[in-house]
Amino acid sequence: MYREWQGKIVEFQRAGRGSLSPPRHDYEFDIPLEDVASSCVTEFDTYWRSKARRGQIPARSDIDPADFKSILPNVILLNVLDDPFRISVRLRGTRIDEFRPKGKWTYLHEATTFDRGRREDYLREMEFVVRNRRPVYARDWMTSRFGALCDLYAGIWPLSSDGERVDMLVVIEDFDRLEPEDFELS
Repeated sequence: MYREWQGKIVEFQRAGRGSLSPPRHDYEFDIPLEDVASSCVTEFDTYWRSKARRGQIPARSDIDPADFKSILPNVILLNVLDDPFRISVRLRGTRIDEFRPKGKWTYLHEATTFDRGRREDYLREMEFVVRNRRPVYARDWMTSRFGALCDLYAGIWPLSSDGERVDMLVVIEDFDRLEPEDFELS
C-alpha cells in the first residue's frame, strides 16, 4: 500500500501540481496582479480591462464568452443583490463543479459547503469588490490527499448594467494544474 501511495506522490509532484513543503503565506487577498501565477486570471483581467471604457465598469452585455473559451471552465458568474447584500450563483464552469461541491442553497450566505469560516471570508471579499468597484486577486491553496499543498489563484471582477451599480461579479478560480482525483472533495 505504501509503495502505491509513494509512487502517486512522486507522480503528483513531477506533474507540478503541488509540493510537500509548508505554504509560504496564509491566504492572501487583494494581492498585486503581478503576483498571480495564473494565465487564466491574467488573461481575463486583460479582457475585462479592454471592456472598461472611460473608467466605466463593463456590463454583462460587454462580455462575450466566445472571446475566452479556454477560461470558461474556471468561471463563476454571480448576481449581486442589495438591501440586504446577497450573492447568488448564476453560472458555474465545469472545473468549478469538479472542485467545489454544489449545495442546495439560493444565496451564498446560506451555503454549508465551505470550510469553516470561509463563507464569511468570501462574502466579505465579494462586498469589498462591490464597494470598491475594482477587481481583486487572491492566492490560496488546497491540500491534496497526499498532504501536498497546491497553490490556487483567483480573481473577482465587477460588472454593472448601468455603469455605476455593481450587479454581477465574475470569479475565476484557476484549477487548471490540479486533478480532482488528487483531492478528497465532498
